[in-house]
Order: sequence, then structure tokens, then C-alpha cells
Amino acid sequence: MALAKPSPTLYVSNLETKTKKPELKASLYSLFTPYGQVIDIVAKKHGGGRGQAFIVFAEQASATAALRGLSGEIFYDKELSISYAKSPSNTTLSRQDPSLSREKAAMEAAKLVVSNAQGEYEQLEKEREADEAALRGEKRDLDTEENEGGEGRDPKRQKGNGEEEEEEEMELDEEDDEQDNHPSLICTNLPPECNSDIMSALFSQYTGLISITSYNSPVPKSHPTPNKGSKSFLVKFDTAANSKKAEEETKGYLMQPGWEMGVSSK
Repeated sequence: MALAKPSPTLYVSNLETKTKKPELKASLYSLFTPYGQVIDIVAKKHGGGRGQAFIVFAEQASATAALRGLSGEIFYDKELSISYAKSPSNTTLSRQDPSLSREKAAMEAAKLVVSNAQGEYEQLEKEREADEAALRGEKRDLDTEENEGGEGRDPKRQKGNGEEEEEEEMELDEEDDEQDNHPSLICTNLPPECNSDIMSALFSQYTGLISITSYNSPVPKSHPTPNKGSKSFLVKFDTAANSKKAEEETKGYLMQPGWEMGVSSK
């Protein structure tokens, strides 16, 4: 039995293999703890670790005393074989240098994963905002071209052709009338950070949703008194039945504590 390389960790072999792991560890603890403070026991019941265990003491002297006192001891009808472990245990290393702790390494790895995910999310948000800004710029350019007289315009729509202008105005009026005929809900007392995307997420669960736009008219008296800085939205549906169902299920909805949403049919 080699004692040339003392260690606070003992390697124990020739253990009985039929005993369940919790019972085996408890019995080993009872056997070795009289020799000093046992801070960890590693016992495996599968693969190449069957019949083996590592007993980790807080002090080197305790391990040496246990090795001398228990070598050859009969344990579950088998003679124990005990020697110093060839390398220090993870428990011993973490006590000597906390930065080597497996738990700390796992926490650092988890923090890195979260940080990377946050970075990817922020990058995607920047790309989305850039795409939206580009689309807004293209729309402004298109509107400018349409508003300029002369090139690119249909001669039938140019000023001076009263008949065509009148026809166009009638078509626009008919479209506005058709849109105004859609059943709508007035939603008020929403937090300043609320936007069309958040409202769409709330109302998209209801059948027949057509559009969600900002509402700037006076708040109906039946609604709760709006908080300072609150926003309002107009939500349009295809049928009165679908609009009514959404109204009944979202009236009084709390987007956040203290912000009870007012909902009523327009």
C-alpha cells in the first residue's frame, strides 16, 4: 500500500455492488466520519465505477487516520481496499480555489448563454427597426412622386379634368363610407408604451379582426378616467357579433396594474 502521495481523498474499492446507492453512501459516511470531517462521498453504481467510491475529508490527517484504521475492514461481508486517490477531488479543488467550483463554472456558462441570447435579440430588433425605417422612407418617396404634378401621372387625374376628379372623389368617399360601416371598439386608458403591435397581440385571438389604429377623439363617459399620458385605439371587426365578443372579454383588461382598459362599441 503506497503512502508516498498523501491526499485528503481516499480511493475505496472491493465494495459490495448490490446495495442501493443512498444506503451505500450513508453506510460509508458512518464508517469514515469517526476519523474526521467527511465533506463528500462519490460512489457509482454503474459502468466502470461499480464497487468503488471516493471519500473526501476536509483534512489530510483525517484521511491518513482513516486509511490506517480501516484498511482490510470487513464492510458488507467484503474486505475493504483503501488507498490515497491519485488526483484531488473537485470538492477539494473548489475549497482551495473557489474559481474551480463546478457550480460556479455552470453559473458562468449560463450567464454567457443568456448574454449571447440578449445580444442576438437586440441585433434582430435593430435590423427590424432598420427595415421599417427603410420602408417608411420608400413610402415617403412614393407619396412625394404622386403629389408632384406632371410626369408619371395619369392625364385623366390631372387638375382641369373636372369630370375625372369628381369621379375619383366619389370613389374615395364610397371607400371611406364602407370602412366606417365596420363595427368598431374604442379602447382607452392604455399605458404610454402600448402600441399597435401589443394591441394586435391582444385582439388577434378574436375572429374577424380587421385593423387597429390610434384613436384621438374624446373618451366616452362610460369609460374609466384615463391615467396621465394614456393612449387610445380604435379596433375594427368584420361583424357586430365578433366585435361584441371581443368587447365582453376585454372590458376592464389590465395591461398593467392600475391601468384598467375601457372598451365600448363605437
